Amino acid sequence: MIIVKKDYLSYFKIPIHQRWFGRNKTWRGVLVMPLATWLGVIITEMIFPLFAPHSLFLCGVILGLAYIAAELPNSFIKRRLGIKEGKLPERKRWLFGLMDQADSAIGCLIVYRFLLGTSWTILLLTLIIGTLIHFLLNLILYFAGIRENAF
Repeated sequence: MIIVKKDYLSYFKIPIHQRWFGRNKTWRGVLVMPLATWLGVIITEMIFPLFAPHSLFLCGVILGLAYIAAELPNSFIKRRLGIKEGKLPERKRWLFGLMDQADSAIGCLIVYRFLLGTSWTILLLTLIIGTLIHFLLNLILYFAGIRENAF
């Protein structure tokens, strides 16, 4: 979010496909998320060695791309329904708000299942906890003035 807020790497702020996904899904995200996720994988590996014997770089890139790819269907549906970028509809607001928080986690969990063989119980718990953390992080970024809206 800091990269977006400060408009770093603005050269890559080109929509992937504006009509399908809107203006906010950009090539900058495709570039930054895998690298940021790689950093997260390195930190995670220092605390909880989960990824050995896999390449940490490859795990980070795959997870980052899964994060991005999992957000696209939700954005596609919202654009088809005429919902503006960064907004929630009046009808089924709770459902779209939940999907906005959970979609990227679902993408990463699919990778965890195939890459690490993570159990379904752990995946479900991770989805619940990850979605709650996403909600809390959005609130923190909103109150810090980095995000324009809380959800």
